[in-house]
Amino acid sequence: MKKLLLLGALSFMLAGCTSNEPAQESDTSDENTNSLEENSVNTAPEDNNKAEEQASETATKNSDLATYEEYSKIAEVGDIEGLKGIVESDNPGTRVILFEDESGIKKVKSVYVKKENRLKVISLDDDGLLYNDILK
Repeated sequence: MKKLLLLGALSFMLAGCTSNEPAQESDTSDENTNSLEENSVNTAPEDNNKAEEQASETATKNSDLATYEEYSKIAEVGDIEGLKGIVESDNPGTRVILFEDESGIKKVKSVYVKKENRLKVISLDDDGLLYNDILK
C-alpha cells in the first residue's frame, strides 16, 4: 500500500513539473552560424556619444561625491581618476565609498568613520592600505 501511495505521489509531482508547451528549437539552417550577434559588447558606437555620456555620468556622480568632506583626501591619496564612485553605505556612523573602473572592477575603497573623523583609503589591487588617519 505504501508503495502505491509513493508511486502516486511521484507521478503527481512529475506531472506538475512538466510543461505542455513544445520545446523551442533554434533554426540555424537559414542563418550563418559564424556571424556575430550584435550586442553592446561587439558593436562599435556610431560616434563616441555613448562613451561621452558614460564619462559625463561618472564625472557627475564623482562631483556629487565631492560634497563629502573626505573626498579631497581620497582624490589626493587614491588614484581615482576615471573611476566611478559608488556610495556603498552611508549611515550615521560610517560612510563607505567604492571606486570602480568602466568594466565594474572595484579598485579603491574608502571608509570614513564620522564620529572620529577618521578616513581609511584602501587600494583593492596589490597596494593595500593607502591612508589611515584623522582628517583635520
